[in-house]
Formats: sequence, structure tokens, C-alpha cells
Amino acid sequence: MRVQRFFMALTAALIALLTLAACSPAPPKEAASISGVITTVTPGYGTLGSILVEGPAGSTSAYDKASVSITASTTLLRKTTDGYEGTSFADLDVGMSVDVWFTGPVAESYPVQATASALVVTK
Repeated sequence: MRVQRFFMALTAALIALLTLAACSPAPPKEAASISGVITTVTPGYGTLGSILVEGPAGSTSAYDKASVSITASTTLLRKTTDGYEGTSFADLDVGMSVDVWFTGPVAESYPVQATASALVVTK
């Protein structure tokens, strides 16, 4: 009976650990659509808001500048020494370094206009 309880408790602990590991936030595996610095933050009316991201000269990103809409569906993360943690649109500020992944169509204007599927604050 004691052995059975032990294994039940061990199984429950392993399931809880695996569930937490599977739910930990992480950015997409593919390369970011743009990496750069936030130069403008604008609160929105149909979205959470938008940001203007400018990449460094000579960047390997697909775009050097982008106007990015942030919606309730956008995954917002902050890189930490232990991995990633959630953040909010209100925490975004001019001067922050970010990686952004686009979703849906990209308006090929200059700067490009897109909606973010994920954003990671790197600094």
C-alpha cells in the first residue's frame, strides 16, 4: 500500500513538472522577422497598440524598419537569465531591443506594416 501511494505521488509530481515545462513561454523557433530597437510606442484603439522597430544598419533581418501592431493574440515575452517571462504592452518603451515575429500579411510600404505574433524584449 505504501509503495502504491509512493508511485502515485511520484507520477503526479512528474505530470505536474511536465505540464509546467510544456507551458513555459518561449519565442518561435524560426528567425525573427525583425530585430532592432523600439523608436516609437503608440497606444491603440482596436489593438493594444503599435510600435516602430528600427534594425541596425547591415542587419540580417528581412526588414530594417517596421510598424508593428500588437494585439491581444501577440505573445509578449522578456528574456531573462533563466529563460523567458511574460510581459505586457504597457511595459514596452522606446530604446528597448526587441525581436519580433510577424503573422498574416505584411504591407510592403516603407516601413513595412505587420501584426506581431510574438515579441521578445532582449534588452
